[in-house]
Amino acid sequence: MTHLFQDLIYGFRWLRTHPGFTLLSVATLAAGIGLNTAMFSVIYTVLISPLPYPEANRLVWMNETGEEVPNRWVSYPNFQDWRTRNQSFEGMSLFRGWSVNMTGVGETESLDARMVTADYFRVMRFAPVMGRDFSAEDDKPGAAPVTIISYAFWQERFGGDPQIVGRSVTLDDRPYTIIGVMNPEFKHQGPPPLWLLVGPMNWNNRDVRIGGNVIARLKPGVSLDQARTDMNRISQDLAREYASENAGATKINVLSLQDSITGNVRWALQILFGAVALVLFIACANVANLQLARAASRSRELAVRAALGASRWRLARQLLVESLMLGLAGGFVGLLFAWWAITLLSKVEHSTVPRMQFLELNYQVLAFNLGISLLTGILFGMIPAFRFSKVTLHDNLKDNSITTTDRQGKRVRSALVVSEVALSVALLIGAGLLVKSLFRLVNADLGFDAQNVLTMELRPSRNRYRDNAQFSVVLHDILDRLKAHPGVEAVALSNTLPGIEDGWQNDIFPEGHPPLKPGEQINVDWGIVTPDYFRTMNVQLLRGRSFTEDEVENNRSVVLVDENLARRFWPNESAVGKRIQYNGPKWHEIVGVVKEVRAFGSEVQPRIKIYTPMGPAGQRDRLLSIRSTSVDPKTLAAGIKREIASVDKDMAVTEVNTLPDILTREASPRRFNTFLFSILAALALVLALTGVYGVISYAVTRRTHEVGIRMALGAGHQQVMRLFVSQGMQLIGLGLIIGLLGSIVLTRMMSSLLFGVSATDFTTFGLVAVGLLVVGLLACYIPARRATKVDPLVALRYE
Repeated sequence: MTHLFQDLIYGFRWLRTHPGFTLLSVATLAAGIGLNTAMFSVIYTVLISPLPYPEANRLVWMNETGEEVPNRWVSYPNFQDWRTRNQSFEGMSLFRGWSVNMTGVGETESLDARMVTADYFRVMRFAPVMGRDFSAEDDKPGAAPVTIISYAFWQERFGGDPQIVGRSVTLDDRPYTIIGVMNPEFKHQGPPPLWLLVGPMNWNNRDVRIGGNVIARLKPGVSLDQARTDMNRISQDLAREYASENAGATKINVLSLQDSITGNVRWALQILFGAVALVLFIACANVANLQLARAASRSRELAVRAALGASRWRLARQLLVESLMLGLAGGFVGLLFAWWAITLLSKVEHSTVPRMQFLELNYQVLAFNLGISLLTGILFGMIPAFRFSKVTLHDNLKDNSITTTDRQGKRVRSALVVSEVALSVALLIGAGLLVKSLFRLVNADLGFDAQNVLTMELRPSRNRYRDNAQFSVVLHDILDRLKAHPGVEAVALSNTLPGIEDGWQNDIFPEGHPPLKPGEQINVDWGIVTPDYFRTMNVQLLRGRSFTEDEVENNRSVVLVDENLARRFWPNESAVGKRIQYNGPKWHEIVGVVKEVRAFGSEVQPRIKIYTPMGPAGQRDRLLSIRSTSVDPKTLAAGIKREIASVDKDMAVTEVNTLPDILTREASPRRFNTFLFSILAALALVLALTGVYGVISYAVTRRTHEVGIRMALGAGHQQVMRLFVSQGMQLIGLGLIIGLLGSIVLTRMMSSLLFGVSATDFTTFGLVAVGLLVVGLLACYIPARRATKVDPLVALRYE
């Protein structure tokens, strides 16, 4: 223990007397360790840490799936059958988003509530802190409307009123009794401001459009695979019993609740974690090179200590202790960097990476930081420690000798630089592919023009208008006012926005084709729109015409289809005038064919789309889109809200955004991945080039005497420069070749993150190779140029 303490004292003194080496090593390690610590915090928080619910590993998320429909809601009757027929779950609840307008408490406020069944909180193992939970009696048709509000909503909207339980609140012009205030620790889906019950809505139709997703709790001892088998059995039974209602969905997605939240980002985060690990390896290689160079300059010191009786283990331990001290110092500085990075990352939107708001510097992250600091110190310290602890006294005590250790050290340093270059090439190519992919995504032809389009959602109270016809009159009044509003070129209502895969689906059958068996129906996206929708979105009309006002008002059986449907069923003739069935046995005439509209960010062939007129029966789907004549459509928002309020002062207007902003938000996960990967690649390049620069600089220093002799014998500046530049470029070239070959394999793992770009894109590979050679040449040129400044007379007296 005494010897170890002596090593620590000596190591501290040595590092303090060499501040340049110490600061450079600590900074390099801090960058690598800090990035890894921050990224581990993300991985732990998003993918590893349990969800904040009791026995969260038993919570399961479910919905329906099939070949035509990978994800769809569960109808309420199907859910009731799931609940009664399953043998795997101790509790199960339907849940879905549900907007309501709250009036009578200040200004009208649109709330994004959740519609659930009575067992929801019992499944999640949470109870209200005030009042009571939902009961089975509350969740029946005809029951008195009740609600449970969140703790935050109680504090913010009701001032923490202790008498809140039993108080009435008006939602969609209907009085609801507040029966409870939920525990503030409950965080599922936000949480929303309040929860309502499905049962009183009397959703008896097996229509997935008025269904939701399902959350359930496994019985003790039941595995996810057993539950999946059980639920698929139920799904197949229901498909036989209700063939037409359940067509297209023959299986059930059964995922752990954690996977349902984080599954879409798991692979991307794992790739990013692998990338930061490569950066740390490059940092370690860099510091190992510095250590090798520094240890070579200490060879006489080590030889003297060996001559005085120090064992090889004692010398190796001394060098390892110094490396560990550097690793711990780098870890401490890296921890400060990680804290800063975590603070920034915690502000990333939930839609980009889920659970990021829970990032913190907890004890798991601190333990990881300590562990990786020690591991890093050992990793970069082992090579110089065991290389230079084996000293050759005769050679090392002579002046101007090139020892076997020197020659071996040169090979090790060269191998480390080659590995740095190879890894940086892989990271640069990965970043290049992501950047090109993002560029292709942003500039892809989606079949519509998003520029100058302002969108918003109209949320009227559901119980205000006696029927859809009355509401239709109100919406027509709004449309007419907006068409005359200054700066408005076109305005339309729809049930969904183009480029966003969140609309309705339906099954169709084209006239004149063989009858389809149950389960073989053709599933399509179903847009419900007003006549000016295609002009508002600049969706090209290829053949035929759009809807007329008469067809809209009188619910005529007409439909527009996209070119995919026309090409599939009538490849050699016009689809205009043909008929299809959808949503029932009624035939609908095709009056026009429009260009296909692709989903933003998807390379999959877009699903067939049909468009039907938004008549009185469908007018409650109310996304409002306005094409502006001005450059910034947001300037119209205030005036449009005033026009809407003049028709219905209590109609809530929410989600006011430009369509480009919405599409940008859809691309935010890709932007996040590209941004982080590019930073890692840039850092890796800097570290690799620093390593090349260091090796050549060290070679210049060690070979000053040789350079002096060469110049004394007549060697010119160009020959001297070529000597060192060629040495560096050989290392860069070898690393480049290894990196390119390795990237062919590694980038295939990134295929799911790319859009419109091959994982082996020749242009990206070529640009990275050329760029690396250019900057690598610069990194070799600077120290090589210094060699040409050597004075032969001074060099011949060197050492």
